[in-house]
Amino acid sequence: MNFQKLLVADYRGGRTYAVADGAVRPLGNAVLAEHAGFLTLPRRGEGQAEWAFVDDRSGALVVSGARGERRFPAAIPGEHLACDASGRYVVVTTGLGANEKAWSDVVTLVDLDRSESVRFRSRVGEPGAMIVPDQADGEPVVVLRHREPGALESFPLSRCLDAASHVPRITGEVVREIADDGHGDVVDQRTGIAATATGRGLERFVIDGGVPRMLGAVAWPVPGRAYYLRLDPATGRAVGVVRGGPASPTAWTEWTNHLVDVDLSTGRTRCLGLPRGLAFRFALGGTRAAVATIHPDGDELTVIERAEPRMRVPHRIPLPPMSRPPVPGRLPWDPVGGSPAQRRSVAVDPAGTTVAVTRGGDGQLHLFHGGGLDTVTVPSPLDEGGHLYWHGGAADTIGR
Repeated sequence: MNFQKLLVADYRGGRTYAVADGAVRPLGNAVLAEHAGFLTLPRRGEGQAEWAFVDDRSGALVVSGARGERRFPAAIPGEHLACDASGRYVVVTTGLGANEKAWSDVVTLVDLDRSESVRFRSRVGEPGAMIVPDQADGEPVVVLRHREPGALESFPLSRCLDAASHVPRITGEVVREIADDGHGDVVDQRTGIAATATGRGLERFVIDGGVPRMLGAVAWPVPGRAYYLRLDPATGRAVGVVRGGPASPTAWTEWTNHLVDVDLSTGRTRCLGLPRGLAFRFALGGTRAAVATIHPDGDELTVIERAEPRMRVPHRIPLPPMSRPPVPGRLPWDPVGGSPAQRRSVAVDPAGTTVAVTRGGDGQLHLFHGGGLDTVTVPSPLDEGGHLYWHGGAADTIGR
């Protein structure tokens, strides 16, 4: 098996690796902006597909692929990143970084063809980032999703590119018909339908004549809400893990979890129950999804087959325990013994045949394939689980 397109980022250690045939190859030193994650850039013309991430140490958007590595100046700390349907333009928003409160309102827009980046100011508060085609003329529109108070703010991409020097503040078209607690966004570039996960459900919208137009919320089919979404570009479905149970984060061992997917066009939903505990993000590949759950009774990797008509679970795999997992009765991200509380990152190969999951803090990567679990040792600890990216799948235009 060749895993040369499986990338591992130890963002706490500031190192990145590629995994091939059970061997780990160092790629370089970079602090991946973990919340923004990796972004798959759509294949352009006859060229090879590329990927991008924000280096939170050097302040750069890093673009890699067959042409090697390119770097473009970007404001940090990186919070979200997204591209347009062509993969030419990438937008980056800023977050907290090492600070307790949001402080930066700077947005970066990068034109990869011209090797240029521009910056402008919007609104403090870790905005989500999307580039959505306008229903009226198909032109790309930069959309920022704000929280507390909730709002969608849209800017014609051409206006952002024309931003003057010295980081001016610019204001877009604002719609405030979205809940205050938005967290997690998707865009179907084929239909132009976008959506945000909130406590009310999956709130869908389009851009029409430069202005966000709401399409209504799809209620979560089980108690709770999703905080993180992925898009299946092949089917136009948004996928998320809905967390329910006690509201208190110290009761994380009692949290319920369901994999939910929603047809963005029709609003039809499907769901499937998962083990209790902390499910920190998940992964898609082919027609499959994979979720790692952390619980004192044992961690587990659940592989879900999502092909129509019903979702099912072909594999449930017990995982070797982490040395320093979250402590029951405490916040799941509280340090343990002076070290970060550990968690796991998950990736699925584009065909859906192999699942990778990290053992945070223990410097290990588990590979599940054909019913067996192999383990690869990584040169650094992968504190907080690190971040995984399996290159080669369909392009989702929002970083994960």
